[in-house]
Amino acid sequence: MYEQILYEVNQQVATVTLNRPDRLNAWTRVMETEVTAALRLAIDDESVRAIVLTGAGRGFCAGADMSLLSAVSQTGRSSQHREVTSNNLPVGQRQHSWLLSVPKPVIAAINGPAVGLGFVIPLYCDFRIAAASASFNVIFSRRGLIAEYGIAWMLPRLIGLPRAIDLMFTSRKVDAAEALSIGLVHRLLPDDGFAAAAQAFARELASTVSPRSLRVMKQQVYAAQSQTLDQAMDVAVEEMLASLQCEDFKEGVAHFLEKRQPNFSGR
Repeated sequence: MYEQILYEVNQQVATVTLNRPDRLNAWTRVMETEVTAALRLAIDDESVRAIVLTGAGRGFCAGADMSLLSAVSQTGRSSQHREVTSNNLPVGQRQHSWLLSVPKPVIAAINGPAVGLGFVIPLYCDFRIAAASASFNVIFSRRGLIAEYGIAWMLPRLIGLPRAIDLMFTSRKVDAAEALSIGLVHRLLPDDGFAAAAQAFARELASTVSPRSLRVMKQQVYAAQSQTLDQAMDVAVEEMLASLQCEDFKEGVAHFLEKRQPNFSGR
């Protein structure tokens, strides 16, 4: 079904694996189309409660395939290379940043080098879990490029302006330990058993918390980045009143009182 990715669903977790291990999963037009299709499939699948995005082999994603960059360097920006522009897409649906609108938690399981576009994409995931051997490199300034795909907006919000400037301007390589220390990743896990540990985290998220709560919270958190405190408070009041009427609230109280595992419906 897919040429450059793998897709599977197991125990309420959909896993999308970039699958060009011989090229460190360098990003192509085909890969983008397939990742988008797989994510849409996961969104529409009611059995899926969490999504994992990872890479095959020893890398997460080495960035845009150099054949694409080479062609663009010779011809300039053109309609043949739609990967380099997203300004013609609707607000909230721009390339890669649209992950923020996915109504389910998206977990980047970064198993190796995350470079260029491979650095950017995890920024738009809700969780970034890194293997001990993972590394990170913005790389754009060393390719004569700029802060692509909204990274100038997103990265400072995640790690602070001074650190974002450091990583973007220098394009220096950051190891997994430093990535954890500056808040670029949420968790650091051993290489041995990394994939299984990432899956275990996703399954826990899928089975122990309300899908409805996560869906609404995700909307709140990212919308709040452009709201005032008063606006965010108003939204919270409306959503709280709505949550009190939902099935997941009733189940949240019931499973606690009955001392059993929750069985959330997502409604």
